[in-house]
Amino acid sequence: MGAFIAKMLLPTASSLVFLPAASVAAKRGFHTEAMVYFFTMFFTAIFHACDGPGLSILCFMRYDILEYFSVYGTALSMWVTLVALGDFDEPQRSTISMFGVLTIAVRIYQDRWGYGIYSGPIGSAVFIITIKWLQKMKQLRAVYPDKSVYTQQVGPGCCFGALALMLRFYFEEWDYAYVHSFYHLSLAVSFVLLLPKKNRYAGSGENAAKITCLTCC
Repeated sequence: MGAFIAKMLLPTASSLVFLPAASVAAKRGFHTEAMVYFFTMFFTAIFHACDGPGLSILCFMRYDILEYFSVYGTALSMWVTLVALGDFDEPQRSTISMFGVLTIAVRIYQDRWGYGIYSGPIGSAVFIITIKWLQKMKQLRAVYPDKSVYTQQVGPGCCFGALALMLRFYFEEWDYAYVHSFYHLSLAVSFVLLLPKKNRYAGSGENAAKITCLTCC
């Protein structure tokens, strides 16, 4: 019985892997991305807790609302991670980010289970990034960004991201609790890998941007 309960709680516990991703993002200066990861972790954990034994007291919202924000947060996390990877200048960066916030909200409200909930944001972001990087390559007449970005970030990050999506859409019927937990883990790892090592807009040293209670008030 204990093993069964532990298995039922796995998806809830595995949702907490987004917390280290949020911590890494904040440490690298990506505070918006960190906030989105934390948002995803919170609603995903509560959503799965409502399915778990003895945790229904945590369901402070209707089940369908928790489900919506769980899926929305995941898709939005993918979007902001890829936008950060693209390293856009302002105001393009904020414009593209807000475009994703609005369109993903509408798309997921319409359908929360189709392939398009994740393939849409990913495909759109990859298309925008590709155009930007090709333009940079044409200007610089060289590989852009540096080759290390492709080998250390894009390659491994895309592999873990692809693994996460395969687990999510093709293998969950094997054993939902374990497969979905590995899906959470793979997704969080892909976020950390794809996120640039430093946010060039966050400053450095004494000028580094920091989030405190005073800055939020």
